[in-house]
Amino acid sequence: MSLEATHELDRLFCPKSIAVVGASPAVEMIMMDQGRNYIKGSIVQNFRGKIYPVHPKAEDTLGLKSYASIRDIPDEVDLAIFTIPASAVLKVMADCVEKGVKFVHLFTAGFSESGREAYAEIEKKLVRMAKKGGIRVVGPNCMGIFCPEGGLAFQPFFPYAPGPTGFFSQSGQMAGNFILKAAAKGLSFSKVVSFGNASDLSSKDFLKYFYQDEKTKVVGSYLEGLKDGREFFEAAKVITREKPLVIYKGGRTEGGSRAVKSHTAAIAGSLTIWEAFCKQTGIISVKSLDELILTLSALQRLPLPGGKNVAIIGGAGGGSVTMTDMAEAEGLTVPRLSEETITKLEEIVPPQGTSVKNPLDVGLAAMGGDSFMKIINLLRDDPKIDALIFLQQLGLFRKFGGRPAVNFMVEMTLKARDNLKKPMLVVLEKDDAFGGEDSVKAAEGRYHDENMATFSSIELAARVVKNLAEYQQYLSNQG
Repeated sequence: MSLEATHELDRLFCPKSIAVVGASPAVEMIMMDQGRNYIKGSIVQNFRGKIYPVHPKAEDTLGLKSYASIRDIPDEVDLAIFTIPASAVLKVMADCVEKGVKFVHLFTAGFSESGREAYAEIEKKLVRMAKKGGIRVVGPNCMGIFCPEGGLAFQPFFPYAPGPTGFFSQSGQMAGNFILKAAAKGLSFSKVVSFGNASDLSSKDFLKYFYQDEKTKVVGSYLEGLKDGREFFEAAKVITREKPLVIYKGGRTEGGSRAVKSHTAAIAGSLTIWEAFCKQTGIISVKSLDELILTLSALQRLPLPGGKNVAIIGGAGGGSVTMTDMAEAEGLTVPRLSEETITKLEEIVPPQGTSVKNPLDVGLAAMGGDSFMKIINLLRDDPKIDALIFLQQLGLFRKFGGRPAVNFMVEMTLKARDNLKKPMLVVLEKDDAFGGEDSVKAAEGRYHDENMATFSSIELAARVVKNLAEYQQYLSNQG
């Protein structure tokens, strides 16, 4: 299948002019008026084009001249954003057709997702009108576009540095949560779109666009159902050979499936079919937003592992046992190290209260000088190990060694990462017994600045290793 560059969507994500229909001239709380949020978001993102508020009774909105109708705007309009009642959309769409608007984003809800035939018919009529006028539609019932490079944001508090992460979502709330939580993990974004009911532009369109978009290197998605399953399937098979595609599928349970239809009018489908679909296409399927974000982070920051065998450093006693259980419960193997590695480790690691069998409890004595780097080099050269999970109790380090001890651990870890040449997943444990929340936050920021993936639990780190190993296996099978 050939995926042609969908260049028409360039103007959607990077328009030269936008009209926001329904933005109130004044409101006490900005969160109460989404139209004002779109305008304020574009101002914060330094939108370089023209912004036209449209409201029948306003003279200006947020310092910008308002117009009573789309038809009254003196210049061309690339993107019109509807933040108006459903009863008014047909009239405004007719104005957009007359004006020659290229794209319409319908924040407005109350159509097919309501389950009422009369409202579903209005949605169909709206799309027919747009199609006849040459307008492409995002929505209805969605938050729309976030594109730092294009200067668009559906909230004024989103980050403004562009990056390589693309994301398309049927849910507006999920798109917003993704942006904020992923940014906290140090990710930055090329383009994000919430597309709701997908009455026109749908998941397959955005998938194809992200494939040809040079600014997008990894792609994530939240989906509830597919209207064009076969076309999406064929596109995914092409895309995953060049760009990783990570999807969090909603409606995985019977109750979730019922909720899906009332949310975006989508049909969730069989979970068994979905998982088979992902295995055949190379899609990385995840089960939570956190797993989605951390998998995208790891894909950008780690080499792909050759398999599912992991070494674990950082546990002791019963902690080592439970860490092994956690990793293997997620589908990994915590193997005994090679005899050569064990023999050399015994020369480095003090025998008292330690273990070199995997998980490794190397003790504090082996954390200083060249000893730890020798341990890392042995794990690098051990053919039985594909990745390293490194648990760091920074609160404990802060408790007994102060900030210098934490800084030492971070610097040592960064050097070890460069030596290992295999994926290193750093788990920053937040332990209430030792505190150190500020130390964890500071270390996490430093790691992210140095392009290193961090994780909040052994379980999530293990799940991500499994995801990356299975993706590597898929790529190998494709030749």
